[in-house]
Amino acid sequence: MKNKIILIGLILWASIGSAQNNYYFNSTEKFSAAIPTPDEFFGFEIGKHLVRYDKVVEYFKLLAEKSDRASLVVFGQSWEKRDQVKLIISSPDNQRNLEQIRVDHLKLIDPKAKVDYASQKAIVELAYNVHGGEIAGTDAAVLAAYYLVATENPEITNRLNDAVVLIEPSQNPDGRERATTFINGFHSEPGISDPADLGHSGGWTPHRGNHFWNDLNRDWLALSQIESRNRVAYYHQWYPNVYLDFHEMGSGSTYYFEPSPLTTWNNILPKTNYDVLTGILANYFSKALNNIGSLFFTKESFTNLSPIYGSTYPDYQGGAGITLEVGSTSGVVVETPAGIRTFSRNLKDNFEISIAGLLAATDNKEAFLKEQKEFFESALVQADKLATKSIVFGSQKDQSLNRLFLQHLLNHKIEVYALNKAFTQDGKTFEPGTAYVVPLKQAQFRILQSIFEENETNGFDKTTTFYDVSGWSTVHGYGVPFSKSKAVVGLGERISELPALPQTAVDQSNLAYAFEYADYLAPKAVYFLQAQGIVPRVASQPFTIKTSKGEQKFGVGSIVIPVAYQSVEPAKLLELVQQASAKTGIPIHSISDGFSVSGIDLGSNNIRVIKQPKVALVSGGSWTSFGEIWALLSLTHDIPVVKLNGDNIERTDLNAYTSIILTGGQFSADFARKLGAWVENGGTLISLSTTNAWVNGSVFSSQRVGQAPSTSAPVVSTPAPEVSPRGGSGPRLNGVILRAELDLKSPLTYGIENKDTYTLKNNVVGLDQSLIDFAVLKSNAILVNGYADTTALSRLKESIVVGASSKGRGSVIYFAESPTFRGYWLNSSRLLTNAIFFGGGASSRRY
Repeated sequence: MKNKIILIGLILWASIGSAQNNYYFNSTEKFSAAIPTPDEFFGFEIGKHLVRYDKVVEYFKLLAEKSDRASLVVFGQSWEKRDQVKLIISSPDNQRNLEQIRVDHLKLIDPKAKVDYASQKAIVELAYNVHGGEIAGTDAAVLAAYYLVATENPEITNRLNDAVVLIEPSQNPDGRERATTFINGFHSEPGISDPADLGHSGGWTPHRGNHFWNDLNRDWLALSQIESRNRVAYYHQWYPNVYLDFHEMGSGSTYYFEPSPLTTWNNILPKTNYDVLTGILANYFSKALNNIGSLFFTKESFTNLSPIYGSTYPDYQGGAGITLEVGSTSGVVVETPAGIRTFSRNLKDNFEISIAGLLAATDNKEAFLKEQKEFFESALVQADKLATKSIVFGSQKDQSLNRLFLQHLLNHKIEVYALNKAFTQDGKTFEPGTAYVVPLKQAQFRILQSIFEENETNGFDKTTTFYDVSGWSTVHGYGVPFSKSKAVVGLGERISELPALPQTAVDQSNLAYAFEYADYLAPKAVYFLQAQGIVPRVASQPFTIKTSKGEQKFGVGSIVIPVAYQSVEPAKLLELVQQASAKTGIPIHSISDGFSVSGIDLGSNNIRVIKQPKVALVSGGSWTSFGEIWALLSLTHDIPVVKLNGDNIERTDLNAYTSIILTGGQFSADFARKLGAWVENGGTLISLSTTNAWVNGSVFSSQRVGQAPSTSAPVVSTPAPEVSPRGGSGPRLNGVILRAELDLKSPLTYGIENKDTYTLKNNVVGLDQSLIDFAVLKSNAILVNGYADTTALSRLKESIVVGASSKGRGSVIYFAESPTFRGYWLNSSRLLTNAIFFGGGASSRRY
């Protein structure tokens, strides 16, 4: 009886496997019996449910154990501690020699190395599911992995002699699992195709982003997220020749692959990448989809302008990065205007494209290898043509900012050297020990140019089509001082890794300790002390005072920690102050005399207590801004954030919070009344973008007492309409970087000494001067990076980006744009953290 049951089970599994083979694979294909099929492992026919990410990792481990064609690498962990993996597939001989193959391949990256193309392997990466809710990627990765490991088709097995295939089943494990849990939680048999069904809704938390709701597809240059940093670090171990990046689009669409429109090509890249390599792949893709009767389109959307995407960063590394998009199902089946779309059909399309990528790379191996070698050779030639020969950067006071930006460059394998002699240019002085030099003539010139890019090199005009921001340089977002030199200056030792965090001993004081607020991590030090029960104070006027190491100047915003008035003993206070210094690298001084050498004394009323913040972040607006702020406060500064659901926020007791942040949207009238009273009673409201109009229209009257009604537009910030270069209306602006100016008389600018800065604008609307007390940050019409037409630029002149108003005993801080754009805009994130700590006086001026 037992044998009979087993036989029936085997027949059932065989029938399922046969059905799967006949649909996804050619019915004549033969597979190794030693390799478990996906259906056998997961317990259902692939395409009928969504596979769980942890089970995919388990299956990939099993494939690596069962097959001498496969090995598994864990190259990092997501924030939620899920393994980030790549299954490496190649011939058994290649598997035994993988490290030598990798090292030999790196000769393509070295402009001076000699290369034997015949002995090289084509490196093909199949990267799926960077957006968690674009579900057809991970399940297709399972099919592709099984096929390449188990097939006995010599057409494939022979090609594995010439290729190494890297399969990443999900570039966003946390987002993928969030989407899978939600969609499988509403799954039915048969599947519900009505798009109104809850299973297609996505829920209130975004499936697209990672744990912090960051769009990882736009994080390849910024590298603000741990998943991206892990991925790019591993990318630079292999430098794939072909990188296929699988996405989803609207359910009514067919299938998209590149080439993208010619007007989206960046001329900093060799045109052969677009004309030759993309063309080769497109021919193979079209053949693959034609063979199974799937419709597709090309050349109509998406871009190759910037290296912020998974499909464009490889273009800046000599490879061919390709955007692939299939119409979404948001489940296993969905009705569309074009008919019923099934999940299984999407998987079949993605599977066919995956295999086509391998065919194209191996049939044209030498073309891909030569392009990569010539790419890095031509980088040196291209760099030589520019007047700028090196870039010097570094802040004399902000070591944390220096370290963050230095690590950013090292993450992209950019050559950086210590500055070995003082350098002054453009009114900026850089000193050895706090500054670095980046020569432009290096293999990574094109990524380097993108990081420091300004408009003299990009050549954008009204014919250029932008899918996203047109100003993506990160140096302006970091806000680190830099200067471009026409000579290579002061090259000291090459920096290969981030130096150890500087440590400064803190002497015992019986009076007080103090540190300047100029360092980017100063909020982290302040909150750490507050969390330990220490009460720090902030100075609204500068002073010079005697310390254990002599006279020391302290600027506006400096932090003072008295020894008296604390709840801990002096010895414990010293220990905590030392810990704050060690955690941040900020030198903390021991004050020996409360009588100042100049400026205010230590007991001045201009040195006031800083209340420990308790921050509430309300959902319902921009989920990207929500996640960026959450990550900034909790990851960078160790400040806990209470996340509130905007759908029922009127039930929340607001009195528990010192600061409330709204990232956009509108809320109920009950909440508006409660919020207004909370602000009037001393709360700090931080309002972003589209919420500004609601705050002024619903929470507070937009008409000031004693003033005539304003004829100006309300405080509002809305995305500019996308305008095609072929037509449309309104000013055209695509995420540009502008010069801007800070008013240093506000507590929002504590710790900032230079009024000249940068801002990123995504729209032409600013804050209404008549509705705020104090304009903290204004943009001007000087374009630094990106594209905006003359009409848009004229409207941006003197546009207020950040402003503050007093409301009773509280304050409202308005941001027309996200202060933390995509997690790398550190420049204005300082204004946000200052609003949290010092927002109560944000609308007052210092004289």
